[in-house]
Amino acid sequence: MNEFKRCMRVFSHSPFKVRLLLLSMLCELFHDKTDADKTASGR
Repeated sequence: MNEFKRCMRVFSHSPFKVRLLLLSMLCELFHDKTDADKTASGR
C-alpha cells in the first residue's frame, strides 16, 4: 500500500506530459497482457 501511495504522490506532482506518457505505457501493458489481437484494431 505504501508503494501505491508513493506512486500516487509522484504522479500528482509530475507534469502533465509525464502523466500522459505513464498512462499510455500502462495502457499498452494492459492491452498486451489481456488482448494482444485487439490492440491492432483497438486504436
